[in-house]
Amino acid sequence: MMKTRRGLSTVVGTVFAIIALTTTITYVTYSMNTLDKYNQSSLMKNQQLTDFDKEKFQISSVTVPNNKFNITVSNSGSLPITFTKIWIQNTTTTDWINSYTPINNFVVPGGMLKNIGQNIPVTINSANSYNVKLVTSRGNTQQFTMNSPNTAPLNIQLLSIPSNVDVGFNSTLVMVITNNGSNTLTNIIPNTPIQTAGFATCSLGNVVPTKYDTLPPGSTAIFKWDVIVKTGSDSQSCTFTASPPLQNGYTRQSVSAKVTITVITFTQTLLAKNTGILTLDYTSFRWTQDAAPYAGAWQTGWSFPSSPHTVFAVNVTNNNATSDFYVSANSQVFYRGTSSSNTNSFWLVNGTSGTSQAPSFPLKQYTCGGQNDFCTKIPAGRTAVLYFGAGALQGGNGKPTQHLNQADTYFTVMLLYGKYSDSQTNSGSQYSQSLPYLAWIGT
Repeated sequence: MMKTRRGLSTVVGTVFAIIALTTTITYVTYSMNTLDKYNQSSLMKNQQLTDFDKEKFQISSVTVPNNKFNITVSNSGSLPITFTKIWIQNTTTTDWINSYTPINNFVVPGGMLKNIGQNIPVTINSANSYNVKLVTSRGNTQQFTMNSPNTAPLNIQLLSIPSNVDVGFNSTLVMVITNNGSNTLTNIIPNTPIQTAGFATCSLGNVVPTKYDTLPPGSTAIFKWDVIVKTGSDSQSCTFTASPPLQNGYTRQSVSAKVTITVITFTQTLLAKNTGILTLDYTSFRWTQDAAPYAGAWQTGWSFPSSPHTVFAVNVTNNNATSDFYVSANSQVFYRGTSSSNTNSFWLVNGTSGTSQAPSFPLKQYTCGGQNDFCTKIPAGRTAVLYFGAGALQGGNGKPTQHLNQADTYFTVMLLYGKYSDSQTNSGSQYSQSLPYLAWIGT
């Protein structure tokens, strides 16, 4: 009987052991499978989050050909993108919202996808305002507003730079537009400002650039127009107004800018401020003569024979950064002997008959078309070569050329006459200046 009980106990114990072992194995297996699924789910979620962050795209442009959206998107990320939804909200007359599945919806990394919205069954009125949102398969979105400037005023300024100029000079109208909203704006096109006040006459050039396709939140668009002040008196002005500043813009918004005429005053204190000055490059001073041994080549130095006819060349710089200087035929190099009454001038000419490296006589007379004066222009902020050698006003071409004709030491001064103007024939603003020239010795 005892043996039977011991045998039964052994069997029961074995059964319980098997059950316990099976339960343990089952639990461990279940736990490992659950943990594996959790790990797989975590890895998948992490990968999704990583892909979500890597997915980058931008709205490049938005147009409405044939009353259909044509949205262009650039993929600036490292993953291909599939667009699954496009949401459109009309916020103008009837506030409706619809979603559509675009057919043209895949773009590779670094690529550009065009014609999004061409297939959706909705007609777009370019005069209305729309909120549009693109949704990708990973859940990223990009929202922009079409023609939204008419719903609220933007931060817009109209500036004149410089605001004070003389007649014949240029100013610039600058329209600065900042997107102070939360959505990307599209098709930013300015209205051309018109002159609404002032007795001066001004003309406005073309706008540059003509439009901004998109303007993200916080970004700035800048448009420019060149303004030429045609006529007017000191303190008269031209006031330009854009109302509204943008096409399809907020109708109650208006911006203005004024350009005021300030006549340039040629006083010692205001000269450099308003017009700049003319300066000589003394190291460029050179001369040649019509007789041996110095004929046919430029010479340097301050001593030369007094008998042969001589022509001088020197580089002159116009330090006015905004206006060209036209040189008058009255310009000359005046000289006077220090031990005699030998006084005369070398008058301005148009150069020599030879090349820049091999000058020759006769000299070219300082004449030209138009007013037959102001033939040489020194551009704003640039340098030009002036030649002096005629024996009389507008001499040269067989007319008398000059020479010292007497051995002596000489002091000299360059007398420059001309005008700051936008052309040879316009009156501009007269200006003259005397410049110390090199001291000479005539042998």
